[in-house]
Amino acid sequence: MKIAINITRAIAYAIMAIFVINITACKKLTSYDYPSATGTPYEIISNDGNFSTFKSAVDKAGLADMLSGKDEYTIFAPTNSAFINAGYTAAVLQAMLSADVAVLVKNHIVSGKIDVNTLSTSQNATAVSGFSLNLQKIGNLKYVNGGDILNPSMPVTNGFLNVTNTLLTSKATLNDAINTYVNSGNAQLTYLAAAIARASTGSTNFTALLTGTTPYTLLAPNNGAFIDGGYATIAAINAAAPDVLGNILKYHLIAGAKFTTAFDSVPVTAYNGNPIYFDKVNRNISPTVTQATNITAWYANGITFGNGVPANIMAKNGVLHMVSRLLPTPVTVTTLDRINTDATLTMFYALIQRASTADPKFNFATMLADPLHTYTVFAVNNTGLQAAGYANVAAINAENPLTLAAILKLHIIPKRINNINIADNGAVTTIAGTNITFLLTGGFKVQGPSNSTSIPVITPNVVTTTGLLNIIGAVIK
Repeated sequence: MKIAINITRAIAYAIMAIFVINITACKKLTSYDYPSATGTPYEIISNDGNFSTFKSAVDKAGLADMLSGKDEYTIFAPTNSAFINAGYTAAVLQAMLSADVAVLVKNHIVSGKIDVNTLSTSQNATAVSGFSLNLQKIGNLKYVNGGDILNPSMPVTNGFLNVTNTLLTSKATLNDAINTYVNSGNAQLTYLAAAIARASTGSTNFTALLTGTTPYTLLAPNNGAFIDGGYATIAAINAAAPDVLGNILKYHLIAGAKFTTAFDSVPVTAYNGNPIYFDKVNRNISPTVTQATNITAWYANGITFGNGVPANIMAKNGVLHMVSRLLPTPVTVTTLDRINTDATLTMFYALIQRASTADPKFNFATMLADPLHTYTVFAVNNTGLQAAGYANVAAINAENPLTLAAILKLHIIPKRINNINIADNGAVTTIAGTNITFLLTGGFKVQGPSNSTSIPVITPNVVTTTGLLNIIGAVIK
């Protein structure tokens, strides 16, 4: 029987199987693209284009028989994007020795059957190459070395197959991991490599840090991050003061080797002593969610990193996660305090206080001061509230709290969401359950469902200890 797997549908069926079985009782399920336990791992990766790179690697390594035999294995099959994100283009794999490709493939194979669905919290496993794997269950989601396991424990004829969006490999050093990109044709980190070399001529030798034995986690800014940060060319980086670059790098470096799964709503101190604030949005397991969006997303100061972009790239001295912007410097006060100390936001602060009396489930003042539940806030300045009909703070205090609460809910989004993480004209859901639109062409703007025109963001993406603040000059409605 020919096996034609479509990953997205496989995920959907895996989730819905128990419901379908209950409904159909003994009726044969002929609609399965993936009949349970009827195919070998090699048949699966051969018939699904999402694994074409992994299949090529298996063939070059001479391991097709291993994945077609009767010995039991647990396999973590990386998608094509997992290879690309880790810097392994087709050209890189073609240039590698077959023996090295065999090691890479074996990193993804564990002898015996491990059903990751039965994990309690965390379990270590050793691949047949000797590579160490960390399997985690957090909530109802599963991870391997920090990467999503997209459809866990699909039964195959000789064990289990798991799909992952992370390549399981390691470099000798973080510096080598960076150079993998520089030399692969997937040159996303050439500016970073130049910045490390230039900064190392100053007071801190970053090359020594990233090639040493002390482990670090590097939030690695890609080329676009440096360009957006004012370094238009490599020449601009080479002309910059070494310690200026060094201060940037220090804020992207964290002590210890940490997978993405180590970060969730708890600030972490960077190498320069300043905090980095983290948020996590779990992937949405749903039959209607496509593979491309069915990932866990992490945010550092509102900047996305993790499984949608290169992340969890291991080295013997740490882990690398790529970020698409230089991390913005935070203000070390809560969102509520930042609003309270802004002379242009006195009326909005009063609105928060007044709206907080409407419903004990939505004490907005408490919410915006709570570091365990972060929010992105669009704060309307005094001019904007006056244009909406509120003459002063007294007028705010005289308004029905329920009316103000309804207004405020349209101005608050769960988690720190930087506008660079949203596509132009992208919809973002507020705590009211209503979507607002981010418009990015010609500057960052936002628009509610009843706004006739978009509202420019005057001050964007201020990182606070409890969220992210944007200041606007009109009311979202």
